[in-house]
Amino acid sequence: MALQVLFMMLGAGLGFAIYNPITEENPVADLSMGAAVIQGLSAVLALWFGGWVAGRFTPVAARDTGALHGFSVWCTATVAGVLIVALGAGWVLGDLSKLVGGGLSLAGKPMAAVAGGVADLAKDAVKQSGDTLASFAEEALAHRPANAATRAPAAGIRAKRELGFALARFFNPIHEAEESPAGDKAAKRAAVQKALVEASGLSESEAEKMVADWTASYDRLRADLAAAKNAAAAKARVAADKAAGTLALLSLCAFAAFLLGAASAAYGGYQGARFASKAENEF
Repeated sequence: MALQVLFMMLGAGLGFAIYNPITEENPVADLSMGAAVIQGLSAVLALWFGGWVAGRFTPVAARDTGALHGFSVWCTATVAGVLIVALGAGWVLGDLSKLVGGGLSLAGKPMAAVAGGVADLAKDAVKQSGDTLASFAEEALAHRPANAATRAPAAGIRAKRELGFALARFFNPIHEAEESPAGDKAAKRAAVQKALVEASGLSESEAEKMVADWTASYDRLRADLAAAKNAAAAKARVAADKAAGTLALLSLCAFAAFLLGAASAAYGGYQGARFASKAENEF
């Protein structure tokens, strides 16, 4: 582990010497990838040296188990490394590990941005729906006679409230998503027309036409919101697939790196044991 830190500091120094954030197209991603490569190569070299030392000091009667001693070095280093990371001892690897983590964090930001966009879209849909219903009520009250509020202010307030209730029930998106009976929809529509007549003083035919116009406007709004929702959902699925692919690739690369480290340590132990036997034979 000491050799790994030493090699990583050497690699980091060389990497920063040739690193140019101004001319690089994607400096954060390139720096993170370079840091990961340095960490991987440092681990392989350090494990080989550690395995070699373990094989070199194997007892004479156990020289044929040098590879096993090297493999034990890998096991110990792996467990110790996991514990160090779990305990948050970032000083062991220095800022290089932070660079790698920072790159992965930046890679995950697009997915978070998509999720935030979907939430903002839902809020915007609720706001647009409420604004549309409010405009319907204002349009209805605009047809109310000018002196009606002076003659009966309480009746005007009541009519406005009842119209708002009727509009909310008729254009409720939750009820629209459900398979409501045709009679129930007709009853809600009739309630809107009745409240409209009371609030504005329009005739039945005028109120019916106005409700038809409102329904057409609201249907267009629903279609636009549904299209935006589908587009956002498709974008979220693409981002999720990309994130899953990235995580899968990282997991496979990590598996290959650990396997290569185990092989490197075992081979180093084998070479160290052979060196010890050769040195004793020459002596």
